[in-house]
Amino acid sequence: MSGRSRQTMVLPLLILAISFLAWGCGGGDVDTTSTSRPVATTEPAGSGAGADALVGTIPKTTADTPTEYVQAVDQGRPVVVLFYVPGGVDDAKVLENVTKLQAGFADYVFLLYDYKAPDAYGDLSTLLKVNYPPELVLVAGNGTIREIWNGYVDEGTLNQGMVNLGQ
Repeated sequence: MSGRSRQTMVLPLLILAISFLAWGCGGGDVDTTSTSRPVATTEPAGSGAGADALVGTIPKTTADTPTEYVQAVDQGRPVVVLFYVPGGVDDAKVLENVTKLQAGFADYVFLLYDYKAPDAYGDLSTLLKVNYPPELVLVAGNGTIREIWNGYVDEGTLNQGMVNLGQ
């Protein structure tokens, strides 16, 4: 193959490779990052539906609030509350992430509720304004809601939220 035909083949390939690299880098947008799978954000669940107003508040418990929740708050222990639906893909992943982290947070109370079994959680889903599972709520030892995630939340984000909860 002559030097000229190699140049003719290499030049379009080089231009194509540079185009893909520029496109993959976001075309010059410096402040944005994207991922292939959406991950949990620190935005409260159900924005606009009232759940966002819960962060920083202390819900008032009633006689229908689960005893485990009331006792944990009375004892000043951080609480991780997860509402999930068995069989849901995101629900299973979030449940798996919570159970993986559970051993590392022995002082925390973990309340994992099947959303389809309301007798188990009483009015807690109403107090926490749960939209639809999976919904994960981190409650500080003084009863203040610190984080609310609706949908998938990855293990790293959850771990950091739980570390922050204990501070």
